[in-house]
Amino acid sequence: MNRNQVIILSLLFSCFLFSQNSKQNNPGVFPKEACGVWCWYSWGGSPNVWNGKILPNETYSKMRGIPIVIGWNELEPKEGVYNWDLIDDIIKKAAANQKYVFTLLWLNPTEPDWLYENGVPKVEINTYKSDKNFSYNAYPLDPEYKFYSERIITKLANHLRSLPENLFQYILFHQVVEGSTGDGYCYKGDPVDPKYNVDKKVEWPAYQAYIRKFTIDAFTNKSNGLPEIPLLIHTEDMEWGAKEYSGFVNKKGVASHFYGSNDTKRKMEIYSPWDTDKNSLNRPVFSRGEGETMWLSKWFMKDPLQNLYWSALYALHSGLDIWNLPQKILEDPTYYQALDLFDKYAGYKYPERSPVAFCALRDQLNTDDKNRFPENIYGESNRKNTDRVQKICAAFASHGAIIQDLDKTLAGSLASRGRTGYNDVGWSCIDDDYSLYLYPIAKLETSVGWWHIGPKDQPYGLEGRGFEHASGKDAMYFKFHDDFFKTIPAQSLKFRIVWLDTNKGSWSFCYDAGGKDLITAKTFIGIGTNTWREDEITITDAVMQKNGPRGSDIALLNTGKKDYIFHLIEVERK
Repeated sequence: MNRNQVIILSLLFSCFLFSQNSKQNNPGVFPKEACGVWCWYSWGGSPNVWNGKILPNETYSKMRGIPIVIGWNELEPKEGVYNWDLIDDIIKKAAANQKYVFTLLWLNPTEPDWLYENGVPKVEINTYKSDKNFSYNAYPLDPEYKFYSERIITKLANHLRSLPENLFQYILFHQVVEGSTGDGYCYKGDPVDPKYNVDKKVEWPAYQAYIRKFTIDAFTNKSNGLPEIPLLIHTEDMEWGAKEYSGFVNKKGVASHFYGSNDTKRKMEIYSPWDTDKNSLNRPVFSRGEGETMWLSKWFMKDPLQNLYWSALYALHSGLDIWNLPQKILEDPTYYQALDLFDKYAGYKYPERSPVAFCALRDQLNTDDKNRFPENIYGESNRKNTDRVQKICAAFASHGAIIQDLDKTLAGSLASRGRTGYNDVGWSCIDDDYSLYLYPIAKLETSVGWWHIGPKDQPYGLEGRGFEHASGKDAMYFKFHDDFFKTIPAQSLKFRIVWLDTNKGSWSFCYDAGGKDLITAKTFIGIGTNTWREDEITITDAVMQKNGPRGSDIALLNTGKKDYIFHLIEVERK
């Protein structure tokens, strides 16, 4: 066994130990085997019931876990009577199949009716929801409500923390629930009686802070000798979360609700520092998110597999670790290519420990980008100027860019999700290539974007970038994260490259082997099939110290006069 093999085995063993002990020694740090696709089954005004499908012949074989979402009225249907089997039976089945769980107790709108018999005010709501469960709620600021809600939270925490180790080890975290269905406010509408209004600027934030702190203490305090359960806190104030609880997990809906929404670039700037260990916690903050709302959207239905596949790339780029998807999707092999993609890369928060990296090439057209699209040419940049949107799209129409719902191109984040078709121009959308530890260098200077390309039976062609020989764009350069080879030397790497074979030209894959110039690993000859090709290359003498042009580690070089379009570069340590 050579020295490098010893180093690799030692690192893998260390990562195994790190994973095994992460909950005890590093609360909030997920083991890799917990990261990936989980099922989801709860929406509307009351939690639905998990269908129990867990075996490979029943559902997606790589499903990593099951959420346990339960209403207060189910857990405590009569005062002081607790249906623990509703939770325990799922944990037992999950543990028997080496799947993880997290727990989520809905206090609202599933309050048990006995609360009102005990004097808690029953608030009638003019709800905008069709579900009758939203038509009345308990008044959350009532002292009696506080007593009973604190009691059920404490009972649940103590029960879970007292489970035997063979079950407890599969509880990944508990999600703090604040508002209705776990959302950001107590009511889905306005109270009929205004005396039960809860002020959103003062009273509700105070309630949120109180219930968060109470739940954190219930699940983590050491005075009772019980083991800690990490907490998911749903907040965009990441610094607050880190200060309140060092083991906190986050909900990242902006990453889980599929690609293409406006304002995602701005929103992800909130989270990106917390996807690394370069923050006040000195560790990444792991996250989950639900992808349950897009399935019947008109834009998504145009090509469900392709859109889920690209949503997986977007979610990975955005640092999502657990993707909760509807049970029916996990039972449909049509989607498994997209699910496999997310499963492969999810959870690798530390570049030096990651065995993989990728870069999915793309070009986002943002109408708020005044540098790329000067106002003196395209018009004023604001959220009403659709003429500017159309001018930007027209400039790239020959490469496939389209707008199918003009009004949604400048809409807010939530409204833009409801677009009726593809919009390749947006507002403050993520404009990076979707990537994990492999990044393009000066991509707009070295390549051109393409949209809606290649055959429909392959999911790769939503976007891409390629050569443009006529303008001298014949080389695309890439570099690895500075820490990717910090622990394990580069040396042996396997690359998978997905490219569109449109003509009989040629291109080369080049890499840094330690010399003054990149060396050619292989030259590929096009046939002109107009299909996406997937080619693999294994190199054994890589150095990857950014010795190439523009500080690159690898490059795609055009060796002829024909142009090619690329979708993906994947890397795996060997």
